[in-house]
Amino acid sequence: MLSWPALFVAAVILALTPGPGIAYVVARTAAVGRAEGLASCVGTAVGGLLHVGAAVLGLSMLVVQSATAFSVVKYTGAAYLIFLGLRL
Repeated sequence: MLSWPALFVAAVILALTPGPGIAYVVARTAAVGRAEGLASCVGTAVGGLLHVGAAVLGLSMLVVQSATAFSVVKYTGAAYLIFLGLRL
């Protein structure tokens, strides 16, 4: 049985654990300044919340069970990374 409080606590702990998002925010702050660092911080927080929200709604399970959905997510992400690389 799913325990919503346990899920919430786990999501908060994972959100507070330093990782690549923190490295990104620190790098943007050091390179461009405080305003860009704050914008990067908000962006990573919103992205994390959307990711957790999608998992709660069951979209993660859909991607795991559907090879087509997984391929769409995988290739869309790859195309976006290529776009970012070319733009840089």
